[in-house]
Amino acid sequence: MGDSDKQNEKEINNMTESSNSEKKETTKLKIGTVGNFILAAFIILIIGTGALTYYLIHSAKEDYDKQYNELVSNIPPEEDLNEVNTIADIIDSAITEATNETTNTTVTDSSDKKLMNESLVVLYNGLILDTSKMDEVTLQYIDTTKEDSDKYVITYYSYENYSKKDSSLGILSSQVYDGLAKIDNVGKIAISEDYDAIPRQVKVVNTVPTVVLDNNPNISDYDSVKTLIVDLDGNGTEEYILILANKETGFSKITAIDSKGAKIADLASIEKSKWKKDSTTEFYLSISNIEIIDVDNDGIMEIVLEIPHATGNPTISLLKYNNGVLQGKTNIECSLLAEE
Repeated sequence: MGDSDKQNEKEINNMTESSNSEKKETTKLKIGTVGNFILAAFIILIIGTGALTYYLIHSAKEDYDKQYNELVSNIPPEEDLNEVNTIADIIDSAITEATNETTNTTVTDSSDKKLMNESLVVLYNGLILDTSKMDEVTLQYIDTTKEDSDKYVITYYSYENYSKKDSSLGILSSQVYDGLAKIDNVGKIAISEDYDAIPRQVKVVNTVPTVVLDNNPNISDYDSVKTLIVDLDGNGTEEYILILANKETGFSKITAIDSKGAKIADLASIEKSKWKKDSTTEFYLSISNIEIIDVDNDGIMEIVLEIPHATGNPTISLLKYNNGVLQGKTNIECSLLAEE
């Protein structure tokens, strides 16, 4: 091989080495770039994690400070420290208060049901019965001269003899006298809302239960007896309403007895001397004078007692018995004598 060929080979080798060197440098450069990218990403991840950790710790601290301040605010002044002495007491007190607030907002007393039925209309033989108070009340006619008299022309749910009868559209009757009317096409007691007005069974028997007779031996003096047995207030024990008549003396009365057989009160009575003087017809208070029904939608069944009068419409004695307490007028002496 000549000098010229050797020279060429040398140049070729130099070029090859140079090319390989450039490739190595390029590869190193690429590797360095990828490494820098990974390092940068790792640094960003560390910074992000640190920021998130700081935010969570800061938020937790704020929540802790808030809860601590609320607990501290419940610490009583020094004069009351003998009542609440420890943090545990404070926490218990706060929990009790929160529980009471929750109970007060979720529990609705049965007496509040009336507030949800402000438009409730109750009729007795087609006349308006005021159920807002337990007392002897006068039945009211509807004044047809008022613009709102048509509000009574609605659907009513009728009850009689301790059971629901049907529903029907009440209509204004022809005027009884100037401008006054009642509602026809309804039952003895008619209610404008469809709720369970007889939530518990009313049983009628022609005898006196033993527990009642044992505690009231004078009941045996009456030769006509009917007993209504019903849990008036829904507390799981039954009360007794007795309709008693002595056909020899002409005396009759309606009496309420509690679940233990003790007399609660005489509700109404009539003597023979108070019958109509110009009639030979005998009159005794009877089962037709009484209905047991929840007339104000509070879950307690009222005693609706019809008090007869010599003229005009009867009045209604409304009575409510709840947890041993009787509300309403008692010892009403009925009379069929015309006023002089």
